[in-house]
Amino acid sequence: MKKTVLYMLVAASIILGLTPASQAEGIKKIAQTGMPFLKLDVGGRSAGMGSANSAITNDVTSMFSNIAGLSFVQGLEVAMNQTNWIADIKHYGGGVAYGFENWGTFGVSLIYMDYGTFRQTRPYEGTTDPELMNKGYEDLGDFEVNEYAIGFSYGRRISNQFSIGAQIKYAKQDLFESLMWHEFYQKELTVENVETVTAFDFGTLYFTGFKDLRIGMSIRNFSRQGRYVRQRFELPLTFRIGLAMNVMTLLAPEDSQHSLSLALDALHPRDYSERIHLGAEYGLMDILFIRGGYKFNYDEESFSFGLGVDKAFGKYGIKFDYAFSDFGEFFGNVHRVSWGIYMK
Repeated sequence: MKKTVLYMLVAASIILGLTPASQAEGIKKIAQTGMPFLKLDVGGRSAGMGSANSAITNDVTSMFSNIAGLSFVQGLEVAMNQTNWIADIKHYGGGVAYGFENWGTFGVSLIYMDYGTFRQTRPYEGTTDPELMNKGYEDLGDFEVNEYAIGFSYGRRISNQFSIGAQIKYAKQDLFESLMWHEFYQKELTVENVETVTAFDFGTLYFTGFKDLRIGMSIRNFSRQGRYVRQRFELPLTFRIGLAMNVMTLLAPEDSQHSLSLALDALHPRDYSERIHLGAEYGLMDILFIRGGYKFNYDEESFSFGLGVDKAFGKYGIKFDYAFSDFGEFFGNVHRVSWGIYMK
């Protein structure tokens, strides 16, 4: 097991050290991927801790962070999340997972983006309609953009210290139709801007044996290229490695009423330079939680704050989480609300 972890750390160092030539020259990787909704947070706990989630996830929301954490689900868990994203965009996510004692944990997840309704127009180049000539454009009516992803997940504990997980996702993006000039036919044709991509997530979680210190690693959105007409694009492939620990097990091991978990993630995204996520969570009697976090090397995002409740009633339990994220003066604030139920 120690050799396995060593190999993973070496691989992580190699991947994090692979810097494109454009970065070496001081040029940032920006807007080089499509379907960016696949990298948004789902779950108030993760968002409240600054998305430092590689080594802290241990429930159904692991399907949206480090899939290896799904292996800790025992029995049935259900979770739903709504994010009031920037520009009045709504981001929804949810999942269902069931953990079998000897077979591991199976899960199904869904992500959906609601952009609202848009108005379609195009320049008016005719000379027969005085009103349209005065306006300068034609009104083609309302249209909507649709994006969603369905995932099928599996997580398993290989030993008391080591867990693995994998997920396959079917992602679809419908950017409505557009008119394009076709050089061969020498006329305008209507093009349906719809693309589907199959993507994969992989994750590992390792408890080092020192108190509850753990190391988590994940690769998300590994896939082929997508394509719109002549333009190809990549999905937001992201490699993450993180550490997490309840420091109260070190400072006050006899205290079971309080917990203070610290988490640190390092990210290597395809569409930006390397980033750091830092998060903390204080828990009282494993029922009430206060969270905070900070993201480094972001243009807009910075600190986050969150609250949570996790209350068990025998074999049943409920969860509620809220997270606030600061996106600066231009984009404002982002709010997330999530809830869940579980049955062990």
